[in-house]
Amino acid sequence: MPAASVINIPDALSFEAAVALMVQGLTALHMVRQASPRSKTVLVHAAAGGVGSLLVQLAKREGARSVIAAASSEKKLTLARALGADAAVDYTAEGWQKAISDGTPVDLIYDTVGGEMTRASLAALTPGGELVFAALGRFSLETADLNAMFGKNQSLRGFALLRLLPATLEDDLSALFSLAVSGALTIPEGASFPLEKAAEAHRAMESRSVSGKVVLVP
Repeated sequence: MPAASVINIPDALSFEAAVALMVQGLTALHMVRQASPRSKTVLVHAAAGGVGSLLVQLAKREGARSVIAAASSEKKLTLARALGADAAVDYTAEGWQKAISDGTPVDLIYDTVGGEMTRASLAALTPGGELVFAALGRFSLETADLNAMFGKNQSLRGFALLRLLPATLEDDLSALFSLAVSGALTIPEGASFPLEKAAEAHRAMESRSVSGKVVLVP
C-alpha cells in the first residue's frame, strides 16, 4: 500500500467507525461541498444508510434550512430524526412526494438510490431546484424527464467520488475523524460480519434490513 494512501485512525475511533467514514463519509462530505445545502430545504434519500445518515448530519451542519429524510421503514425514519432530520417520509408509501411538495418544496435532492426513485423525486423538486445523482449505474431518467426538468429551470448534477481522490484524502478523513471523535458527527451502529460471511452481508444489504454501514471484519 502506498504510504500516501494510509491514514492513521485516532485511538478514540473504532475500526468499524473509521471504515464507515472512508467511502460513505467522504461521499457525503464532497456531496455537500459540491452542492451546498445552506439555506435550502434538502431531501436525503436512504437517510438511514451509510451515506444518507451522514448526509443528514452534514447538511444540517452546513446550514440547511430544513432536512427531509426519506427511508423505507419507521425504524429507519426514527433513526434519521435522531440524527437531526427535521421531517421524515416513507418513500414506499403511495404519494409520498406530494406529501412533501404540498408542505415545503424541496430545493435540493441528494439521490444515492437511483432507478425509479430518481424520477419519483422530481415531483417534490421545486422549479429552479437541483438534483445531485450519486448512484452510478442506476440512472433511469429519459429525454422526456430531462426536458421537463429544463422547462422548470431545474438542474441535474452527477457525482463520482473516485474522480475527487486522492488529492485531499488525508485532510478530508482527518476532518471527518475529528468530527466523529468530538461527537459532532454520529456514525450509526451498522452490522459487522466476519469476512467468511460476506455473502450474508450482501443479503442483509439487499434486504434493506440494516441501517448504517455494513462492515466486513477480517
